[in-house]
Amino acid sequence: MLGRFNQQLSKMTSRSKTVFLRIDETFTDWLRRELQDQLSVRYRAVHMSEDMGVTNITLHRFLHGCEVRGDFYDKAFKFLMKRGS
Repeated sequence: MLGRFNQQLSKMTSRSKTVFLRIDETFTDWLRRELQDQLSVRYRAVHMSEDMGVTNITLHRFLHGCEVRGDFYDKAFKFLMKRGS
């Protein structure tokens, strides 16, 4: 019984993150900067898009300043929360 309660409790716990934006910076700019900081020679956009659960072209469009759908922002933010960025 207690094990089931702990499983339900772990599903209900939430995480929070404070985002500090620079003057005249939007959330999109911040998100783009954070994602680009995660990229390296070994960890490329292809790997990141797989880890985020989005298509490679969607991530590529976002990183290059094009518009993306709202669900991309949810997935990208969850990705950064998991990575501890």
